[in-house]
Amino acid sequence: MNKNEIINDIDELIANAFNRDFWLNVNDNLGQQYLAANDVTKGTSLKLEEPEQVRFRPQARHYALNSALRRAAQASGLVCRDMQTNPKGENYVVVESKGIQLGRIGQNHDEKGIKGAKHRNLLAQLNLELEGYTFDLFDKENNTKKSVETLGVLLVNVNPPNHLPQETMLDLRVIVPFTNLKGFHYNKSIIELLELYTGENKTIIPDLVLPKLKKRLKDQEK
Repeated sequence: MNKNEIINDIDELIANAFNRDFWLNVNDNLGQQYLAANDVTKGTSLKLEEPEQVRFRPQARHYALNSALRRAAQASGLVCRDMQTNPKGENYVVVESKGIQLGRIGQNHDEKGIKGAKHRNLLAQLNLELEGYTFDLFDKENNTKKSVETLGVLLVNVNPPNHLPQETMLDLRVIVPFTNLKGFHYNKSIIELLELYTGENKTIIPDLVLPKLKKRLKDQEK
């Protein structure tokens, strides 16, 4: 299977797991929270000066965007869990649907790839545990007998540079990174993703697709 075929398989899994309205709600809700977080940061209640604003704004965004993702998931009737990285470090919202676990991270405009221990931890969590069962996204042989097959996907909101207005999200992307975070199996903007819903989508049985796909993802990382 070549790279285009892998991307096509992931396209079909995502379109099967999430409807178009979910992605529209995600895009709208997260965009609104950029404005809200900036209003709180620069508002008269906290009276923060510029140095404090620069440090406070990312935290305000993080929790506001988590809440926005949760609301979008709930509006679509999807399973939504609150998770912490292990070892304990940060809180994340994870949305589950038909073989996919979707988590969200923020990224600065000039970052070339996904970095940081907390992001590696989140990806490991997405690929490690579902409903009390243990499994490894890329190592089927070590799965427990009752393992559940899933694909860990990251929703990445891209932040504007500090010299530009801070109330607008630069981009929103859906990615499947390498386990070492040094590359991507899949990387599309939300606009590209919405184009998947122009026709009738195939019905996918994740349990039939995921085992073969995950083996090919592992092979691609070698």
